[in-house]
Amino acid sequence: MPESATAPHLATARSLAEELTGWRRHFHAQPELAYEEHETTRDIAAAVEGMGLTPVRRTPTGLWVDIAGTAGEGPTVLVRADIDGLPVQEATGLPFASRNTGRMHACGHDAHIAMALGVVRTLTAHRDRIRGTVRVLFQPAEEGGAGAVQMIDAGALDGVSRAIGLHIFALAPQGPMGTGHVYLASGPIMAASDRFEIVVRGRGGHGSMPHIAVDTIPIAAQIVTAMQQVVARQLNPQRAAVLTVGTIRGGFAANVIAPEVQMSGTVRTFDPEVKATLRARLDVIVRQTAAAFGAEATLDYKDGYPVVVNDEATVAVMRRAVDDILGEGAVVALDPIMGSEDFSYIGERVPSAYLHMGAANPDAFAPAANHDPHFTIDEAALPIGTAILADTALRLLDQPV
Repeated sequence: MPESATAPHLATARSLAEELTGWRRHFHAQPELAYEEHETTRDIAAAVEGMGLTPVRRTPTGLWVDIAGTAGEGPTVLVRADIDGLPVQEATGLPFASRNTGRMHACGHDAHIAMALGVVRTLTAHRDRIRGTVRVLFQPAEEGGAGAVQMIDAGALDGVSRAIGLHIFALAPQGPMGTGHVYLASGPIMAASDRFEIVVRGRGGHGSMPHIAVDTIPIAAQIVTAMQQVVARQLNPQRAAVLTVGTIRGGFAANVIAPEVQMSGTVRTFDPEVKATLRARLDVIVRQTAAAFGAEATLDYKDGYPVVVNDEATVAVMRRAVDDILGEGAVVALDPIMGSEDFSYIGERVPSAYLHMGAANPDAFAPAANHDPHFTIDEAALPIGTAILADTALRLLDQPV
């Protein structure tokens, strides 16, 4: 990170490298699932209080802290970090690996916590540059729990004019994403993610007499194949969608015809019209495919996280911060990601920017994808993320909506 006269806190971020690493490793060792982040929240609160600030706690887990500036009145800018782990058994072998069996920070939220604490530390040391307030939100339950909604309902966005956040990656969809590189663009950058459950009901029987039963397993297979044809043949190929059947459960024994099969999966889209088409076609396919073979089937479709849409003006401010910190050329080309994020709920309410930050170091470890039991990061990325978030927050205070 080059020195910059416009971002004097960069030196502070660099000086925090050891502390940032310590925070990341501490939280990495104690991952907790969505809405169970009690120990995590307690330790974040203790760290914030140690900096002379008072955390705001209005929910069982999660908190935020306001850093009020001394440079005059101004808007409030939100910096968001998610804090929950995943139900994954860690396989990294790191000395600070998870001590909670079947729990892991396999998506980098431990690093997000550390960088957010770094922002608090950095900006607390530069209150004289803050014209307004920077609110740092430590949000629970991003991994499928919509914790952003809970925190919004608790008042986390009250008075906020803009919001920013980031996600760390070692292996992005298009390959390793090295430390010192980021993906930042305006418009849709992460997909909406919906879930569905299907139940196929037929008639059980002996495996030797299929003609007097209604076998739900081959019917379920036909439904899975037919659903994929919607994406392949009924949607404009230039308008992306992904349909995944993730679970199939049914049957009792090798010689028993299963009377019922249950399936579940996800639908990921960027376009509301594509989503509506998929939803309508799936309902028809599920019911009519089952009926064609003498069975009944139901589709329970649940709306999930919306699309993450980056505000153009907010992205422009963050881009200037990135260029100042990392130099031109640090922003890499990357297609919008089919993964989803409940930061989308924040972006629906205030202009926002969400950045994807590289943290791969192939010389030190083989990059693994987020949610992989081998996922880890290059800790040299932590001061970079801290600096980008802190610098962007300061710039946004000077350019209110």
